Amino acid sequence: MKQCAHCGQWSEDQAPACAACGAPLPPSAPVPAQPLPYTPPGFVPRPVRPGTPVPSVPPALFPRQKPFTWMDICTVLGFTSSLVGYFFTSIVLLPLGLVASILGFRGDRTRGLAVAGIVISALGLLIRIMVLLTDCGLLPHWVANGVW
Repeated sequence: MKQCAHCGQWSEDQAPACAACGAPLPPSAPVPAQPLPYTPPGFVPRPVRPGTPVPSVPPALFPRQKPFTWMDICTVLGFTSSLVGYFFTSIVLLPLGLVASILGFRGDRTRGLAVAGIVISALGLLIRIMVLLTDCGLLPHWVANGVW
């Protein structure tokens, strides 16, 4: 239906002029084409066998996972070495855990694990340094063993 700009009366789409006042009607605008549904890059539709129902919605696609990088490997190395450093060879493993976790902190996937490795390594190093200084007699006994 078209509306006359002169009198406001509605007329049929095929009518060249208004039925009430005779004023020429503007040409009808073409119907805009419907946009195509979104298809992600790399999506390949499955072939449909005759007689099988076709779903109206495409199946959910899983996003591609990022590949592991050296930063992720450093993060895992730093976290595990900082945990193991509390029990064995703390002089070697705690600094290694701290450095590797700091290197791994720049990665996107395992940033939380890197923060945990940094905190665990830093606390372990602080405790180990305090115990070594107490054993050497540079700190009072109550610093490493408590006040009471």
